[in-house]
Amino acid sequence: MIAKLPYYFIALVLSSALYACYSIHQQNNTAMNAEKDALLIEQTETAAWRDLIDAAPDSFRQAKGLRYQNIGEGLAINFQKEPIPLFNRVIGLGLAKPFSQDLIETIKAFYTHHEKFIVHYSLPMRPPHVDSLLKQNGFYLAGSWERIVRNNKPINERPDTIEVKQVDESLKESWVKFLIETYGFDFYEWPRSFAERKGWKHYVALRNGKIIACRSFFMTKEKTVFSGVDAPVPGVMIADHAPDFAIWQKAIKDGLKEKAILFVADIEMPDREKNKEAYEGFKQLGFNIPYTRYHYRLNK
Repeated sequence: MIAKLPYYFIALVLSSALYACYSIHQQNNTAMNAEKDALLIEQTETAAWRDLIDAAPDSFRQAKGLRYQNIGEGLAINFQKEPIPLFNRVIGLGLAKPFSQDLIETIKAFYTHHEKFIVHYSLPMRPPHVDSLLKQNGFYLAGSWERIVRNNKPINERPDTIEVKQVDESLKESWVKFLIETYGFDFYEWPRSFAERKGWKHYVALRNGKIIACRSFFMTKEKTVFSGVDAPVPGVMIADHAPDFAIWQKAIKDGLKEKAILFVADIEMPDREKNKEAYEGFKQLGFNIPYTRYHYRLNK
């Protein structure tokens, strides 16, 4: 029967079958690459938070209830005396290992003081529809951040009138004071403990000699960089992004000199149309958005 079919018809069927196999293969490769990239991205932030907490004095950690626990190849952060999601969240799950009901039980067992903690969820996580499992366990969607990343391509520097300096011994106390008082916290000893810690760099933007913004950067052994500890948070605490972008420009330039291969951060005030100042500014700095990080909270 096959021998009687026109040659072009057989060729068409075979071509379609081969193309279907190729498409599935490509889709699988794309999914695997997305998971691999997301794992490296999340591991960069995880490493920074581990080091940040390790840097704190033992007496401070014990008095404030500051701790972390490795969970499912990810990290759960807990700060009992500051029960806000920034310091009480679970990151990096569902990438090296699939997310599961057992992980949810482990997370619940870790937060025992009614902390307002969140679990980050993003599309690269496995298995599909992790968000459904979270909802089944009483978690609800409570906001999101855009994950932004940049590779090691050269930066297109732009002239900037804002002065930026890396924090050294002469700027240490000014930076600590600005950071803590911007947030209204009272724990000056924590930032002092990592002000000059290996792996960390802190930058300040100044106007007329006065600090107007700051941001910190942690470089891992793999030469990936996580940035946080920023104040005031652009788009959230202040509308003007210019001081933060000025810091980024210098920090990227310095990081590239040290062979950095990846820069990781967040846009904490996402916009559905992606037309806020942050999106255009980070695009000009060479960033892209690999995925959105959704915040799932258990207690209100």
